[in-house]
Amino acid sequence: MAGAQVIVAYPRNKDSTFNKEYYLSTHMPLVAKHWKRHGLKSYAVTELQADAPYSYSVVMEFESYEGWGAAGADANTKEVMEDIKNFSNEQPVLLHGNVIGRETV
Repeated sequence: MAGAQVIVAYPRNKDSTFNKEYYLSTHMPLVAKHWKRHGLKSYAVTELQADAPYSYSVVMEFESYEGWGAAGADANTKEVMEDIKNFSNEQPVLLHGNVIGRETV
């Protein structure tokens, strides 16, 4: 299967902060601006249930795992990472890999 998935999850702690309006209106468009050229196809942001260990997550779809690697190495990724402090006081957990199966049902 072609493609790669990147999951970013923001930990939920007693003192966690997360500005979802900023994330949706500013941060994710910044991500798309810099990573679309590397094969970012889509993203879905989820507000997770109140008892989850994470408060928010985003699942990003890339055309290839190599594209994700190129996005991570892009000099503009520094701007993406430095923007985290503008919407959260937590450092996100990052998971990524090749898509090995997909079905539309």
